Amino acid sequence: MANADSAAAPRRERADARRNRQRILEATIELVLEVGGEPPRDTVARRAGVGIATVYRHFPDQQQLLRAVALEVLDRTIAAGCATLDESGPGGEALRLYLHAAIDAGLGVVNIVHPLVEDTDWLDRRAAAEEVLDRLVAGARADGAVGPGTSAADIALAAIRFCRPLAIGLDPEAERAVAHRQLDIYLDGLAAGAG
Repeated sequence: MANADSAAAPRRERADARRNRQRILEATIELVLEVGGEPPRDTVARRAGVGIATVYRHFPDQQQLLRAVALEVLDRTIAAGCATLDESGPGGEALRLYLHAAIDAGLGVVNIVHPLVEDTDWLDRRAAAEEVLDRLVAGARADGAVGPGTSAADIALAAIRFCRPLAIGLDPEAERAVAHRQLDIYLDGLAAGAG
């Protein structure tokens, strides 16, 4: 019995470490979107419900934390795009679902932390994101939801703009609601212009 207990302890510790790392990432994403910049690590620790030593253990310096946050958000948005294509197929509604999912995933973080991260060579993530968005925009073009002159880059840059905090003191829920509403107005305008 002692052997089974001692073997389970490292698995529990690894699971706890993974949960703590994820809580730190979630807290940092929330704070970056709230403050519009780089949050202090003691604030991240408090928000995540962990000690500052846990933050340092996972992310020895601020660069590693910001890089991990940007990669987390990129991975989430890529996964959302793939899931949307799998579930909805291409088309204007798929593009709309993906862009709303990107707002909820915290895409605005990438634009905010990108200049703060020294190593921003994310070619694999960029290629994956571009491939998903190209497919979504091509499908939206095919069903008339966007015009032929609308590029994936246009959509990506607009989405990032909608995801950025307004810095006027709105709480995060109100901020996200505004972003979703403005995204719908933008997409409705693209569809009207395409028709």
